[in-house]
Amino acid sequence: MFIKIYGARGSIPVSCKTSAKYGGNTTCLYVESSSGNSVIVDAGSGIRELGPYLIKNNKHDLHLIFTHYHWDHIQGFPFFGPFYFKDTVVNIYGPVGEVNPKKALSYQMARPFFPTIELTDLPSKFIFKKLKGKLKVGDLQIQTIINNHPNYTWGLKISEGKKSFAFMTDNELFAQRIKTQLSKFVKFIEGVDILIHDAQYTDDAYQTKIGWGHSTYSQVMRLAIDSHVKHVIFTHHDPFSSDQFIDGVVNDFSRDYPGYNIEAAIEGMEINLK
Repeated sequence: MFIKIYGARGSIPVSCKTSAKYGGNTTCLYVESSSGNSVIVDAGSGIRELGPYLIKNNKHDLHLIFTHYHWDHIQGFPFFGPFYFKDTVVNIYGPVGEVNPKKALSYQMARPFFPTIELTDLPSKFIFKKLKGKLKVGDLQIQTIINNHPNYTWGLKISEGKKSFAFMTDNELFAQRIKTQLSKFVKFIEGVDILIHDAQYTDDAYQTKIGWGHSTYSQVMRLAIDSHVKHVIFTHHDPFSSDQFIDGVVNDFSRDYPGYNIEAAIEGMEINLK
């Protein structure tokens, strides 16, 4: 199973010298099975960078999963190259608790929000499907859990054979309005090889952001400890978090938790789980 991060920023894209290392594109994750099946998670601005790889490698059968429909997770959708080819078939999955993915994407590309074309004008074939807890794409097994985030949001666990990772962007582990208790998150990810989790805030910054649907670095480490996951990747970086700041966080937490492999998601980061 091959994993590549195409966007790790939260809330809004950033473009400045201080974000060059970790990147400024918003959430997009690509997963490819050993047999070549393609799964994309979220269509933040980072999805634009994924397009050329898929076109070059003749990846025409795609599976796109939306964790939710907040702007930073859908804003790259109209700029994804494979959508402009007739031989592209895209299976789209997303929460339906409040709005289904077809309606959410239609809103996005409707005037006056998007010029020239609408969703129905794109030449590729879109197949909208319901995801009821679990999904199988080739050898990839995908499970979902409801995150603590405003509106309906999924956390994901993706497995191939004995290898697995959890991707839980936009999740407030200790939210006041609980949708999922910490104990359920612990059970959900227990045994995964890697935890990629939203860590947008420091503990101090979080005090003015309670209820916004994001976690702190220390809260993510609490989840990792409770679920016995030794490899942690912080993601959904705050737009105001510079490379220097994120480097400092990783260094501090690596020192404080010597038994853990702690990283921050970097745009372009590749992971091979074998």
